[in-house]
Amino acid sequence: MTTRGSTLAALLAVLGRPTWWVLGLAGFLARGGILLFVLSTATLPSPLALSNIVAPLLVPIVFGGVTPFLVAVIGLGIGSVVAWILVGAWLGAATEVVLIRDARRVALEEGLPARSEITLRRWVVLRVAAAHLLAHIPLGAALAASSVAIVNVTYTELVNPFEVVTPLPIRIARAATTQIAAIVLAWIAGEIAGGIAARRIVVRGDGIVRAVTGAYGEMLARPWSSVLPALLTLAVLVVDLAAMLAAVDIAWTAARGRLTDLPADGVEIGFAIVAFAAAWCLALAVAGLISAWRSVAMTLEADRAAVAAGAAVAPRAADGPDDAGTIGASTHRRPGDWSAGSSGGSL
Repeated sequence: MTTRGSTLAALLAVLGRPTWWVLGLAGFLARGGILLFVLSTATLPSPLALSNIVAPLLVPIVFGGVTPFLVAVIGLGIGSVVAWILVGAWLGAATEVVLIRDARRVALEEGLPARSEITLRRWVVLRVAAAHLLAHIPLGAALAASSVAIVNVTYTELVNPFEVVTPLPIRIARAATTQIAAIVLAWIAGEIAGGIAARRIVVRGDGIVRAVTGAYGEMLARPWSSVLPALLTLAVLVVDLAAMLAAVDIAWTAARGRLTDLPADGVEIGFAIVAFAAAWCLALAVAGLISAWRSVAMTLEADRAAVAAGAAVAPRAADGPDDAGTIGASTHRRPGDWSAGSSGGSL
């Protein structure tokens, strides 16, 4: 089997298991994907409104008039962000561990290459979450190095813009293209390295630091196998999700327009709300499906590459009289699956 074959096998496996979509969606939303859905229906404040919000916080800091209330507000904001990152990392790690184990079980049932697993049950989810956070150290460095330039550009565009026809986010992105590109690349590298490290922890029982350093080493040693499936599925997720969220935005704009029309037309409002709900649910389903595909593809490819490199192969469940179902099929398979180890099939 090749890298392309394992990626296709992962897609076929995910399409037939909607429960994986729910797990993929939960992990996607917990790791920050929920912000994309919120922003698709939120109205961003104008530069004037934004300055009115930020100015009361910045002026006391600049002129040395920091009050206990301001310190409490800033501390509450920082604490909320840190708590969200930690809880989101834990929830995302929990769903990822389940998807990794389910994907390997299905691989064994379907006769796909799977390396032997070191049984490790203690603190697996927490170790995977810590590995994901540790893998994003380059992202933290990129944010620290680029934040000053981005803040300066934002301040200039708010105080003394060259032109105001172009939306503010586009002007900021155009003026700080290099810094934003560095942040995006560091984020992608951290996501891929964190996913590889998670599989090293779940399957091989690696420690957190060893898993992360080994993940970056794999990305450099065999980029075609370790990076390509993750990049391909990530690109599909970005394109499809952008289209779905654009549809959500259009549906929400139409529904909001109907709600503000006077006199109100109940039929039009009903159709507008139903269209918005349908677009929202479709976007969630697409995000869950592709997120699950990405996770399963990385798992199957990691096992395929390890077996091809000489790793020990995991024993498959025996298909025989002791494990027989209808017409000699193994009972651990789904109805209709072909039995790889015998000539039986289930009905």
